[in-house]
Amino acid sequence: MRTIPRDAVGRLLAEVADTAILPRYQNLRADDISTKSSETDFVTIADREAEAWLTPRLQSILDCPVIGEEAVALNPDLRDKAGTGMVWTVDPVDGTANFVKGNERFCVMVALASDGVPQQSWIWLPLERALYHAVAGGGAEKMLDGTTSSLSAAASSPSFDALVGGGNVKGLEGEQKDLIQQRLRTLPGRRFTGSAGVQASMLASGSDDYMAHGRCTPWDHAPVDLLCREAGCHAAMVTTGAPYHTGNNEPFMVTANQDIWNHLADTLWAGFGA
Repeated sequence: MRTIPRDAVGRLLAEVADTAILPRYQNLRADDISTKSSETDFVTIADREAEAWLTPRLQSILDCPVIGEEAVALNPDLRDKAGTGMVWTVDPVDGTANFVKGNERFCVMVALASDGVPQQSWIWLPLERALYHAVAGGGAEKMLDGTTSSLSAAASSPSFDALVGGGNVKGLEGEQKDLIQQRLRTLPGRRFTGSAGVQASMLASGSDDYMAHGRCTPWDHAPVDLLCREAGCHAAMVTTGAPYHTGNNEPFMVTANQDIWNHLADTLWAGFGA
């Protein structure tokens, strides 16, 4: 399978951030912000312009469907294509709620998947000007200030009481949602990052131990899954323990190693399967 040159996409992410996203950072007007599925599900002019700019340019590199977060919001049927053939996934501003608040934890994410399996991943942190990149079977790396370094998840497990990470209950409902929310609150090292891509960069770099989400989306989890696995993390669907697939939308968890995954599956997710 063809491997896309790292910088062919990396340059696009830097350019779109510089032109469509960063000029709006801490500079959004009220009419630049709207909501989608709920009053806390934000979308901004930066999200829409960035995705519209990236889509044709990604297709000029490899002509296949682009499963973008904002495109799916307008045409939900587009998501049905995520698990078949070659597809790009795009999250133009991951951490939009943070971006709206002027918080620095946001990023731009792109992945390339084949029949639902992530093959390449790019995560650009605009304020840090760092690119996180992974290739299936080829490892994970970080590019910063012209220097490339290999990424590796935490080498040893801390005590379970010392785990650091985060999670959310998006996609869960009713008693399940309440139960997992309550359990998350009891985790001593839990912190709210508000961006799957930013937290994935911390997991892949060895500073976080877990990330647990109540649902999957192709644009969030294809890049996150691959980056973290290639850095040595364990990632799987909570209810089955199966590898991530871009057609999934059930609970998902990635941890620094399988021991932590098993522990959280038995405690945080007790009663959910796996």
